[in-house]
Amino acid sequence: MPALDAVLIGAGNRGRFTYGAYARAHPENLRIVALAEPQPARRTVMAQEHGLSRDALFEDWRDLLAQPARAPAAIVATADTLHVEPAIAALEKGYHVLLEKPIAPTPADCIRVVKAAEKSRGILQISHVLRYTPFYTRVREILESGRLGRLICLDLKEHVAHWHMTHSFVRGKFRNSRVAAPFLLAKCCHDLDLLSWFVGRRAERVSSFGRLGHYRPECAPSDAPERCTDGCPHQAACPHDAVRFYAGPEDAVAKLWPWSDLSPDPSRAARRRALEVGPYGRCVYHCDNDVVDRQLVAIEFEGGVTASFGVHGHATHERRTIRVTGSEGELRGVFQDGVIEVTRHGFLEIDRQQVEGSAMGHYGGDDGLLDHFTEVVASGTPGEGRTTGQISLESHLLGFAAEQARRDGCVVEMASFRDLAARPEG
Repeated sequence: MPALDAVLIGAGNRGRFTYGAYARAHPENLRIVALAEPQPARRTVMAQEHGLSRDALFEDWRDLLAQPARAPAAIVATADTLHVEPAIAALEKGYHVLLEKPIAPTPADCIRVVKAAEKSRGILQISHVLRYTPFYTRVREILESGRLGRLICLDLKEHVAHWHMTHSFVRGKFRNSRVAAPFLLAKCCHDLDLLSWFVGRRAERVSSFGRLGHYRPECAPSDAPERCTDGCPHQAACPHDAVRFYAGPEDAVAKLWPWSDLSPDPSRAARRRALEVGPYGRCVYHCDNDVVDRQLVAIEFEGGVTASFGVHGHATHERRTIRVTGSEGELRGVFQDGVIEVTRHGFLEIDRQQVEGSAMGHYGGDDGLLDHFTEVVASGTPGEGRTTGQISLESHLLGFAAEQARRDGCVVEMASFRDLAARPEG
């Protein structure tokens, strides 16, 4: 089967280092044939890495999509708030679309994209990479086997490392509601998607609690300056010191994320200059962030299955944990460790399984997603898609409903929420 040709819209972290890297590592599966990216430095390096001629490079995705389709597929990897228009335009142009998560920052726009896919009859695949990891695939297999009996309740937790929280959600691209989707969609839509996948039923009611409690001005030492580069007296002991974190690594390491967000030039001198003038050099207590740093979600699904999800941005190390209880047994697991334990009620034995995986590429999820997308497009079997727009829409609406419940201090009835979200605007 020949490689799938695709145009790439957006050459940031995911565009270059996930989709672009996959195409370079697996030329038998995927080939990038054109690029739309507003930043000249990114266009230049992608052209070099993928052998793209000048006429295959575009500053604006509109110019790319105004031309006759250059490939069967389009990968949309723009910023969160810029997904909708290029995704819809690509679908209308006849492309099959792989779209970065979240679909859009509002329920109405999510529905617009999904409806555009249905109208075009093209494949719309959402980048819910955790469904494609060996770890969560094994969890799903165990649940479907019936070993736990009837599903009773699930508990998922995401412990976001402090450096990840401050990089992405305090200083960075997802720090406030003006530039990004709500925290549950920007960071945790994978987890909400997993809950929906494991339960296999629609949510009926949702409640949520959360707040921004730590990364705030009142938590800063009284003499802390606006920037870590301004001679902060607490620099040596501060776990959030930007100079140590961003300027410390060698240049070869700084080519990778998260340091790649700082500057296209990975040299230590360039990183230091970026800290002095850019967003990543700011004190974490003096940023324009309004994203919660902790949140709990409680869900009741059809059939009475209950689920809870908790997230916070204060962990030493990244961890996702899962506990699933059934009428006949229980499953416990830690994603980053690759450990799954299954027990049966009334028996002492523990079935301990080890699932291997590397932290690079979401523990196999990135490659799994792209393997699946290229196969589905090449075979012309859209019904085989594991994270189609319609499937992903349910977990997105769950996230928006949870955010409403948190803000308004209420329990959201999902049937009414879905109906309201689907109403035409105006």
